[in-house]
Amino acid sequence: MYYIDKPEKSSYDKFRIYKIKKGDTLESVARDLGIDAQELRRYHNMYCEIPDLIEADFKSYLEYLILAPEKSIEAKKEQTEKKYQKVSLASNYTLPFVADKINNDYQVNYTTVFGDDVDTIEMKVSVKWLATDRNNYHLFEINKGSIYVNNTIPDTVMDELAAKTASVLYPLKIVVDESGKWVDIYNYDEIENRWKDTKEEVLDYFEGEVAENYIEYTEYALENSERLFESLSSDYFLRAFFNGIYVSYTSNYSFQNEVFFPLEKDEESKFAVQQKIDSILDESNLVKVEQKGDYVDSGGEASFGFDPWKGKFNASYFLDEHSYCIEKINLECSIEYDEPIKVIVQIESLKNEVTQN
Repeated sequence: MYYIDKPEKSSYDKFRIYKIKKGDTLESVARDLGIDAQELRRYHNMYCEIPDLIEADFKSYLEYLILAPEKSIEAKKEQTEKKYQKVSLASNYTLPFVADKINNDYQVNYTTVFGDDVDTIEMKVSVKWLATDRNNYHLFEINKGSIYVNNTIPDTVMDELAAKTASVLYPLKIVVDESGKWVDIYNYDEIENRWKDTKEEVLDYFEGEVAENYIEYTEYALENSERLFESLSSDYFLRAFFNGIYVSYTSNYSFQNEVFFPLEKDEESKFAVQQKIDSILDESNLVKVEQKGDYVDSGGEASFGFDPWKGKFNASYFLDEHSYCIEKINLECSIEYDEPIKVIVQIESLKNEVTQN
């Protein structure tokens, strides 16, 4: 809408104003005041009279420009500066792993796709740092809450049996190296002793072939520490959270890497990825780390004359700008078999919800 006639002068006494001079433009005034031009126009248009609205630029008759209060301007400047704040790394472009800052609860969601079958699993997981040794290996305690499958708590006898046998693992204490990668189980003996009591409860409450199979499977997994580690290697949370992202990067904040993830049954899927850190904090002032790449086919199919399998791996880690602790993870990997398989892992800190309560 355009106004040709000059309107009557309005009183803007209650506002902080700028008197427009001959030759002034929106861009030139914004530059002189150190304020974003769009922000300058937005604030003026919120409080001015309708005839004084700024469209592409100042109207020829416009005498006064309404400015935001000083505090508002300073806040905007700080926000703008923060928006473009560079991520700080340690020596050798290493992403710091500040293990002793990690004591948090997370909401965890898995979505698994196999052909036309889609399942979702939800749970809460707590991660707590306990200690660090002289070799810079870290001890963590992991606990898991109730598990929901497809938005409901499992209530069949088989589900109860699975939950009962799985509960023997927690609290789980694990060893994590200086890059944030899970490398060992610390409390194997404690878990084995818990199983002795749990096994008696299972035998008292459950019976039949299914119960016997669960007991046999659990005892196989608990035969020794190495076998338990191998069994837990298919745990999506442990693999995604303790993925070893705290390593040295190049001067351009990226490098080529190989990532292994338990997507295939009883096998490690291999992906060739570009791993990089966004050099600038994101809009939520978080450090963003990405792993993005393609599935590396083992070559077995090609030897029989079939086309190599293809797949993708995409993971985004969002870290606190000060502690570098994980605030959120979005991970998705897939392989195009005859029936495509895909896993989506979403992990998000519950810290904000606790603070609000």
